Amino acid sequence: MRIMLPVSVVQLFLVLSLSGVTFACQSRHKSSKQVPAVERTDSCLSNPEHTYEVFVPARQSADTRLPLLVAIDPHGSGKTAVEHLREAATTYPAVLVASNLIQNDDPHYMDELQQLITDIKKRFPVGKQIYLAGFSGGARMALGYAAKHQVDGVIACGAFASPDQLTAISCPVMGLIGMDDFNFPEMVQYILKPELTPSNVHIELTEASHAWPDKSRLTNVFGWFRLSAQSGKKDNKQQIRRFTKVQHARIDSLAGAGALLQAACISRNMASVKAFDNAGSFDTLTNELARRSAYQEQISQLTASLQFEFNRRQLFLQSLFSKDENWWKNEISALHEKMVTEPNLVQRMAYKRLGGFLGIVCYSYAKQLAGQKDIPHLEKILTIYRLAEPDNRDMQHYTEVLKGLEWK
Repeated sequence: MRIMLPVSVVQLFLVLSLSGVTFACQSRHKSSKQVPAVERTDSCLSNPEHTYEVFVPARQSADTRLPLLVAIDPHGSGKTAVEHLREAATTYPAVLVASNLIQNDDPHYMDELQQLITDIKKRFPVGKQIYLAGFSGGARMALGYAAKHQVDGVIACGAFASPDQLTAISCPVMGLIGMDDFNFPEMVQYILKPELTPSNVHIELTEASHAWPDKSRLTNVFGWFRLSAQSGKKDNKQQIRRFTKVQHARIDSLAGAGALLQAACISRNMASVKAFDNAGSFDTLTNELARRSAYQEQISQLTASLQFEFNRRQLFLQSLFSKDENWWKNEISALHEKMVTEPNLVQRMAYKRLGGFLGIVCYSYAKQLAGQKDIPHLEKILTIYRLAEPDNRDMQHYTEVLKGLEWK
């Protein structure tokens, strides 16, 4: 016997069915609609005092998951970090986040980084890949975190890790350093002896002194990470060809200007990734650059300048409390002049590194002596600090600290 449903029930069934189809179509349409970029200040749900800057580039769909790029500024300026890396996160789409809490001398940075990453994963369209980027002390914290956690890459600007620490990091590490940066000696061994460089370590020379590298360079480096990670995908071949073409142009420009060490570093980094080397023959190019007599001469000059620098560093350290103000005036005046007038570029970079080294030594001692309330030695260090970096804010801060100690 055939059971007939009442008309009202049939109509209701049809309405619900059609509505379901409509809702499903709307849902599919919504997921395929482009999602605009987002940039804002937010805070961790588990710790409202931990604020951060976050940038999510435009996406083709709300379902799209992106890699996470965590940036660390040494002064806890999330806006500064985002400003330098926004172009990278747009060109090679990634959720970019930078803490306003984590900064130099933060003993809890490891837990705070984990707190930040956990918060972002819960609230933003983040996939499985995690990359870290940092400048100076921020680079050291990024490297420290990577040594104890699983990440996919580290961009370390203006500071590096010890060989033992690098061995503990399982992901690729790209160190960016200016030849006039006082931390340059931390990376120089991998330029002088590239054959001894760990397979996960890569170096690129910049013109940044001790500062965040420029946006385009950071974009190139992040592109190296993202494209090398996706090099096995067929739909990335065209993007890889474009990328290798850009890197060839950079290498040719640097080599043409005589900057062979910089050119060789880029070529060596590209040769380390099979997909890049297949597209651009970078291994052959690296060997060709290294065989040039001008390259060998630059290596020799660099070696000599480093020996000179280390000797002067030792002299400065031995003289901090043993030489009078007139001696320091003469030394620092001559140093500042050489930083500008030295005709040999490689040697001029050594003088600039010495200037930065003296500044960081004075800062470290001023901080320590202020904490110990050692007025006589703090006065001595600040005398040198003022001569070396008269406009330095840290020097001005510790000058005020000294006045406060003397007043008491």
